[in-house]
Amino acid sequence: MYWSGLLHIKVGKIEYPSLQKTITPFYESKGIRLDVYVSDSERVFDIEIQTSIPPFLPKRTRYYQSLMDVDNLLRGQSYAELKESYVIFICTQDPFGKGLPVYTFSSVCSEDGSIFLDDKSVKVFYNVGAYSKEDEPELSALLEYLCERRATSGFTQHIDELVEKAKRNEKFRSWYMLLNIWKDDLLREGSQLGEKIGFERGVAAGIRKGRRDGLLQGRRDGIAAGSYQAKRETAKLMAERKYPLTEIHLITGLTEAEIKKL
Repeated sequence: MYWSGLLHIKVGKIEYPSLQKTITPFYESKGIRLDVYVSDSERVFDIEIQTSIPPFLPKRTRYYQSLMDVDNLLRGQSYAELKESYVIFICTQDPFGKGLPVYTFSSVCSEDGSIFLDDKSVKVFYNVGAYSKEDEPELSALLEYLCERRATSGFTQHIDELVEKAKRNEKFRSWYMLLNIWKDDLLREGSQLGEKIGFERGVAAGIRKGRRDGLLQGRRDGIAAGSYQAKRETAKLMAERKYPLTEIHLITGLTEAEIKKL
């Protein structure tokens, strides 16, 4: 199973995975939307695809884990009933710059490293680009597939078949998005459209100014305008697909005010 391969643990019978699960806390607190949310009888898993590494990513995992706990513990239940929780980030860039394929974090005593808090919360970051450094063959093959889209094991070949099937089936298109292919297509589509519009506008502006180097200046203006327009088109496509403002901001760099004006 996908999660078992990532975590090296045996996962029991899971509930049907929730894609883009939303957790909305009380009052004015910030809500979250989880990419993939899975649970079995003893554990809950949040699996996120991360294409950039913002400086506050560790605090984001902390917040996600806290809201998952709130979501899972009903009023009147004992703390003992809290499930073990995993927040997992599959990163296309190295999140900590140390070249490791996997970074696993759990609470340990600062004064005595042999004492673990055992609060049953784990945060795991996968650096898919370092797949060749992973000793476990199946996990290495999985990270390689996520990085290169190259299936080198029976398991990843099976995943690849499911992805191709999902791309042809509207009902399961969210699985295609899970593997980050859809997001790449979205960014590329917005970039190409934005560059085309920006280039055309820049050329027109250069001609109107009557400069002898209008075409060259127009191209320069177009490239600059195209970069911004690409971000706008990408943001517009993401907004149409109900992505949260914070995620659109992270990917495009546009301000929330700019996004709301689209």
